[in-house]
Amino acid sequence: MWKAFAVLYVLGLVFCLVIAANLLLSSWGQMSLAIVILGGVSTAIATLAAIGLVAYAFNLQLPPFGLWRPYSWLLGILLGGLSLISVVQFVARFERSDDLTSLLWLSLSLLVNYFSWLGVWRYGRRMKAVAG
Repeated sequence: MWKAFAVLYVLGLVFCLVIAANLLLSSWGQMSLAIVILGGVSTAIATLAAIGLVAYAFNLQLPPFGLWRPYSWLLGILLGGLSLISVVQFVARFERSDDLTSLLWLSLSLLVNYFSWLGVWRYGRRMKAVAG
């Protein structure tokens, strides 16, 4: 299961990066510096999460070993915030319309956030045990 999830996560990340690159190139002059910085930070976070997931799923040992445990907690905080925002947006939309599609997207978003964090967290625990 973890191998399939890691592969799908990486494919989704690459797909989103291609779309983001096209949007970035098409509207480079209209974007503020804050949006460009936020996009770069989120790309770095998602890329590190993908590396951690692949390393956990395929039982790899990637240095630096001490990075993954603190990074998993940072990722957990960030994904927890994103999940909270998703739930608040769902509640705001759900009051206006009874839409099953919104519930499915929310469930998918929460599951992807949880499993991406869990894979990186487990990898951090494994690396701590190997290094210690």
